[in-house]
Amino acid sequence: VPPYLLFPSLPLVGLLMIFQTLRHAFRFRGILGSAVFFTVNAYPALIGIILRQLHIVSRVYYWVWDYYPVRSPSVPLRMIRYAYLAFDLVALRLADKLIFPNHRQLLLRQKLHGIRGNYPIIPLGGGKPIRYHKSVSNILGFLGMLKSSQGLDLVLSCFDQLLLRNPNICLEIVGSGPEEEYMRKKAKKYGTKVKFYGFVENQNRLNRIARRWFAGLALYEPIAGNESYFGDPSKIKVYLSQGVPIITTNVTEYGRLAEKYQFGKLIRYNPRMLNAAIQHLHHKQLSYRAHALSYAQKFYYRDLYQTLFK
Repeated sequence: VPPYLLFPSLPLVGLLMIFQTLRHAFRFRGILGSAVFFTVNAYPALIGIILRQLHIVSRVYYWVWDYYPVRSPSVPLRMIRYAYLAFDLVALRLADKLIFPNHRQLLLRQKLHGIRGNYPIIPLGGGKPIRYHKSVSNILGFLGMLKSSQGLDLVLSCFDQLLLRNPNICLEIVGSGPEEEYMRKKAKKYGTKVKFYGFVENQNRLNRIARRWFAGLALYEPIAGNESYFGDPSKIKVYLSQGVPIITTNVTEYGRLAEKYQFGKLIRYNPRMLNAAIQHLHHKQLSYRAHALSYAQKFYYRDLYQTLFK
């Protein structure tokens, strides 16, 4: 919808989602005799708990993906995030099964809400890794939400410097978000050197685009309010499954892992280190690509998710 209709349309979107949820719940009950409500977010978890009380679903599984730090200069945003924590507490206490994507999320919930017990740790999965192919590229890639905390703003701010040292490189950007128009205006002076695809829904097309890149950007900004500290970044799984080494910051655990297993470069959030990492990966594409594909094997979702519903 147009931006001015975004917030007015939210109640209609919510009603549509509830209608779809009920339709599928009754459909699965008709096929299987029961339905499991599965969610990765605290708000819909409450819907599942209500449906369980009404005997429309049999169990509620809460895979705890999200945490939104309450520190923010915006008072309304802080209130929304405090409200999310309240929903999260109820969901953690009343869900039938809890799953966590990493130990950070589990330790955080133990500290915030005092939950106890052993819970499965199952990270986000990725697609089946492609077969290794000996190809080189001059394309740098970004996949994800277009907002400043994702690091794309840093890249566009210093792209002049990157082109001085690497005149042949191009930047491709897949995704949309609240700062998309700002990013497009900032990139306009670079002409065809920067290409925006917008949101790509088809996963096969997304994979075909990504596998052409020599490096994938995951430059999470190291600020206190960045929710990526506790998340499990799906973009990195896409990069690795397509044999794309990563350039990332020390926000998620994948920075440390990239250095250890040689599938990418861990940098500080500054242009000089970004430039050095790009040059390094550009000249050693094939070896880093092989390491990325090797590490991606552990995230193939068909293998990883076998234990999710046991």
